[in-house]
Amino acid sequence: MAKLKFGIIGCGAIAANSFAPSLLNSQQVELVAVCRRDRDKARAFAEQFGGCAAYGSAEELLDDEEVEAVVVATPTDTHCEYTVLAAERGRHVLCEKPMARNVDESRQMIEACHAAGVKLGVAYRRRLFPQVLQAKVLIAEGRIGQMVCVRTHYSGWMSVGPDEWRVDPGIGGAMMEMAVHRLEVLLQFAATPVEVSALVETVHHDWPVDDTDAILLKFSDGTIGVHSTVLCSNPRRDMAQIDGTEGRIMIDSLEFGSDNLRLETAAGLEDVSVVPLDNPYFDRPMIDDFVHAVRDDREPVCDGGTGFVVQAVVDAAFASARQKRTVAVETW
Repeated sequence: MAKLKFGIIGCGAIAANSFAPSLLNSQQVELVAVCRRDRDKARAFAEQFGGCAAYGSAEELLDDEEVEAVVVATPTDTHCEYTVLAAERGRHVLCEKPMARNVDESRQMIEACHAAGVKLGVAYRRRLFPQVLQAKVLIAEGRIGQMVCVRTHYSGWMSVGPDEWRVDPGIGGAMMEMAVHRLEVLLQFAATPVEVSALVETVHHDWPVDDTDAILLKFSDGTIGVHSTVLCSNPRRDMAQIDGTEGRIMIDSLEFGSDNLRLETAAGLEDVSVVPLDNPYFDRPMIDDFVHAVRDDREPVCDGGTGFVVQAVVDAAFASARQKRTVAVETW
């Protein structure tokens, strides 16, 4: 079967560290073009990753008739623009997280891809990490009874320069940069989120954006969720816990290299092994699923709808922190 031909819009760190290696490692795709505003850096990136075509703009890349799908790996404030542009050119889109700056942009992206008849994915890669998939299996088997609470947490130290977009208001900070991944994991194990109460704070860093968040969620079935992100605490810690009426699942690491999770019940503590993903190919499960979604005309596992719900929770969390009250989560 013919490989799906990809281009990458944006040749920064995320493209170099995960997307490009995973595309080259996949048997389902071919990397045929990349672009960056600095054309010389685009050429250097292309030479590093297989010698594909290099362009100086997204428009030029999308003019290449070889390109069938694109990875949008640019800062968040351009995600909507490039996704809509690619959809209008008939290209499938796999967009880096967070999906957009807000739910309005997220909705625009979904509608543009739907109108064009192309697939839209959002790179919430942990959706296909083996420890998360195995936790779902244990829950489906009834190993922890009825779920009553889901919590996720990330701690780490983030050092960025004052001119980096990661601390630009509206697109940077703990919520948009790190919390979104863990919120997506939390939402996988829960019902529809309906209410959010949040603190969005700058506790330590001299940033114009948040470095610490605490979020409390209520779901449509009455269960609750808790998430916290701290970007001023070493060493790195990335975890999830799903509590049920008859036990709990503890994912001590949400990293791609994790090889286990723990199941705790009245019978005791059980280590459950999983096969870890390889570095730097941890995006390959997401990319391969996206290709199969294109071929089978179905939604990818890491889909635009997921991106929308995460963004709706984020928008509600920001509003809650500003207004100092509980805020309803916007629905489609």
